[in-house]
Amino acid sequence: MNDGRRKLIFDTSGINWLADDPECVAILAGLGAAYLVGVTETVVSEIAANSNEERRIKLLGVVERLLKFGMCINPFHVIIERQAKEYLADRNGYEWRRVNVRFPEAEGEVVRQEIIHEVSNQTRETLRQWDNDFRKIFSDARPAFQKLFEERSGVRPSLQEVTGRLLGEGGAHREIAVNLFERGTGTRLSQEEVQDFTERCPPFKALLVALCFSQYDRCIRGENEPSLGRAGRLDLFSAAYLPYCRIFLTNDPGQWKALTAVAELMEREMEILMYDDFKARLFGLPG
Repeated sequence: MNDGRRKLIFDTSGINWLADDPECVAILAGLGAAYLVGVTETVVSEIAANSNEERRIKLLGVVERLLKFGMCINPFHVIIERQAKEYLADRNGYEWRRVNVRFPEAEGEVVRQEIIHEVSNQTRETLRQWDNDFRKIFSDARPAFQKLFEERSGVRPSLQEVTGRLLGEGGAHREIAVNLFERGTGTRLSQEEVQDFTERCPPFKALLVALCFSQYDRCIRGENEPSLGRAGRLDLFSAAYLPYCRIFLTNDPGQWKALTAVAELMEREMEILMYDDFKARLFGLPG
């Protein structure tokens, strides 16, 4: 997404609110003048999964208008795979920003709508099953974590401490990083080697940090402590898109809280904004 304009990525809830906003036309005009807009494959998939065909058509119409001054972005797992392969091809010269993330096939489908309505039911069931599997991983692990900390007088580490341990030398998520790299490339690196890739590939690091966040919020956080922003699988994995924008726009409070925490852990110079806050800023209204 190399362009002089500021880079903005919508999530699905943001697209939904834009579609229903009475000032949609004015907002689109403002967006086109100031931003390069990214529409992720996640958004296209979630629109495809909507059970209401009339609603799907309306949302796709909004996305098509956004694409006049933007682009579709590859699935997060494709981005990670391509980044890893580029790293392997030239470790010394690797630069994550040079890896193309545009998804022209998705752009074409948004315009032509040749199969998106036919696969709606299948897409909806697939996304539901993936999300259920994601949640089950943590719900199965939670009792053991809760028991461990109860035995330690209830003293629990902070999110920052958990993330540091999991991603630090010998941490469990270092091994997860090794496995993810191998899955994408067929090559297994040492933990030291994959750490070099992690630090040089912000999308990959963001994904790992999001997994740390999920483990903390779903397994380690105490029962009486407020959630930091429980989000589903696609919401959390959208963290891989954060390095590609300066503003990530959502209208889901849970995702806003979760991705704000991930961005802070990443120390990224970017903003996670709720739809109304962004709209007020676009129109120059007081916050």
